[in-house]
Amino acid sequence: MKRIILIFFIALNQTSFSQDKSIIFNSEINIETNAINSAIFNEVFTSGYLNNNLKNRIISLNDKNHIINLNLNTSFVYREKINNKFSYNFSFSDINHVNTKFDNNILKILLKGNSEFENEKLDFTTTNIRVNRYQQFKLFLDYHKEKYGFGLGLSYIYGNHNLTLISKKGSIYTAPNGEYLDLNYDLNSFVTDTSNLSPFEHNGNGISLDLSGSLTFLNHKLDLYMLDLGYINWNNNSQNIFLDSTFTFNGIEVDNIFDFNDSILEISNIADQYDNINQKNSTYKSYLCSNIGVKISKKVKNKRFGMITYGLNTKWQPYLDNKKLSVKKISQGFRESNYSPFYYVTTEIITSKISIIPKIAYGGYNENFNFDLSLLLKRKFSLALGTQHLEYLFSKEYARGFGLYFKIYTTL
Repeated sequence: MKRIILIFFIALNQTSFSQDKSIIFNSEINIETNAINSAIFNEVFTSGYLNNNLKNRIISLNDKNHIINLNLNTSFVYREKINNKFSYNFSFSDINHVNTKFDNNILKILLKGNSEFENEKLDFTTTNIRVNRYQQFKLFLDYHKEKYGFGLGLSYIYGNHNLTLISKKGSIYTAPNGEYLDLNYDLNSFVTDTSNLSPFEHNGNGISLDLSGSLTFLNHKLDLYMLDLGYINWNNNSQNIFLDSTFTFNGIEVDNIFDFNDSILEISNIADQYDNINQKNSTYKSYLCSNIGVKISKKVKNKRFGMITYGLNTKWQPYLDNKKLSVKKISQGFRESNYSPFYYVTTEIITSKISIIPKIAYGGYNENFNFDLSLLLKRKFSLALGTQHLEYLFSKEYARGFGLYFKIYTTL
């Protein structure tokens, strides 16, 4: 890892002596979910416990699937303009991404137990968890003329850790009066080597591709982009675990409560058991979270405003490398990203000292309206500070996330 970073900075020192250079530092933390809103979160935080009313409100927020997404990213970018047409940038990013989707029935069991669901079969087939940590080293080349432009980026991915858990099927049935429980599940689990959990441990290598294009027409600028389309191959010290099990549990008979010991918890209490466990060490592939989208920008005539931009962003990230490239594979990646199309409009309000950049959006991981706001202070060392999900100020019932990011950049 140290050698790679050293090569990265040596490459920066060998660049040409153009005066049009800039260095950018970015940091971002963003949490989004449709599982809980800010109103409920505040009540839990202030009271310190969950009563039945709060539990019922959480369960009723979404009767299908709950999604939680976390991004914690930091990056350094060196950008240089070679001439009026060509520019390039080197970037180094440290990326942490957690994405989980789980059925509302799991939330019911976690919050209320199974006693309220006698004679019901609760299904949790749609549950999955993905955790990725890696560093990205990217070279991006940009070519622009007055009416059109295009960009090409290539990245090396230094993989640290990955955890992937996929539920192909799963259910729990509680018999009347709790006479017995039926538990059925089929799980696939992939995890990188856990013998060394150092944050910069080297467990995999990968690549990713960026493509972008722009076209200016009728005072509008059209941009198309595909960013971070790639994957990581994890080494053969990784564990692949496949579980296909069925249990029927009849409870525990205790003759003397004062003579309770481990021998009572014997296998005979499980009336029926089918357990198929397949565990092996081998390589596997996980995909990066790719952004694919389009945006249209137009210059506003009012001097107080910059460009106004309308955009659509989607994400592509399949769970597994289980299909060849095809229409089905492409559809699978959009569906399994757990991300709905993200529509947004943004502009820049220019004042004498700062620029204010508001954004109104709908969709994403929480399928709701979002309101973002950032402030840009342009100096020798310019600073941009922004927050996401300001809809909290207008309605705590609709706020389903938290985000904060800042950027520092300077021109050399």
